[in-house]
Amino acid sequence: MDKFRVTIHVGNDYGYIEYDPDEKNFSVVLANEEKRQQAIEFLSREHNIHVPHSSLRDFTEEKIDPLASLENFKIVLTRLWVATSVFVDWSYPHIYAQNDGVCG
Repeated sequence: MDKFRVTIHVGNDYGYIEYDPDEKNFSVVLANEEKRQQAIEFLSREHNIHVPHSSLRDFTEEKIDPLASLENFKIVLTRLWVATSVFVDWSYPHIYAQNDGVCG
């Protein structure tokens, strides 16, 4: 399976997170070392998260291991901003972050 990548940033410091679903591991590329470490710590541990099901009122609390699957990893990524102030920019192409903001 292909690796999953998503852009992250803290202010004007852009980077990305890469998750390998085959190896069940990830890396965080971000110049701000303090925030990079916070993201690594957050994404390395299990979380109790209220997960939606069939409607907006149908939530159950589940223990989510972010490394167990890509779906779990994405769920935990949605909580990264609140916990660490590292913003996950789902719509910004990660290729820009990999090339210092330059496409190509």
